[in-house]
Amino acid sequence: MSSRRSKPLLVATCLVAIAATVLVHAVYIPRYLPGAFVRGLPYLVVGWVSYGSVFYFFGRLRPGERDSTMPNMRAADIGIAVFLFSIVLSGLLDTAGLTIRGAAVFHVPAALGVYVGLALAGWGFGTRTRAINEIAA
Repeated sequence: MSSRRSKPLLVATCLVAIAATVLVHAVYIPRYLPGAFVRGLPYLVVGWVSYGSVFYFFGRLRPGERDSTMPNMRAADIGIAVFLFSIVLSGLLDTAGLTIRGAAVFHVPAALGVYVGLALAGWGFGTRTRAINEIAA
C-alpha cells in the first residue's frame, strides 16, 4: 500500500480508536465497575485495547527521520513492565483487603500505571512499525 493512501486510513483508524476509547470509558465501564467487576471485565479489556491502539497510531503517525536503523523497543518494554506491575499491585492490594469499592484511593496509582504502561507500549510498537514500513519501502 502506498504511503499516500495509507496515511488517511491510519488517521481514520486512529479516530475510530479514540471514539471507542471514549465510548467504553465514559459509558460502559462506569456501569459495571467497581460493583460487578467480572461482568465489566470485557469492557475494561476493550477499553484498554482501544486506548493502547490510540498511542500505537500516534506512534505510527509521528513524522520520523529517515535512516536505516531500527528504533529500540525500550518504550514498549517499559510500558509492558509498568502495565504488568500495576495489575499485580492492584491484585495485591485487593488481596490485602483494600478493595476498589472500599479503598479506591489506594488503587489510583495502579490504575494510572496501567494507562501509562499501555500508552508507552502502544507508542513503542507504533514507532517500530513505522520504521519497519519505511525500511521496507
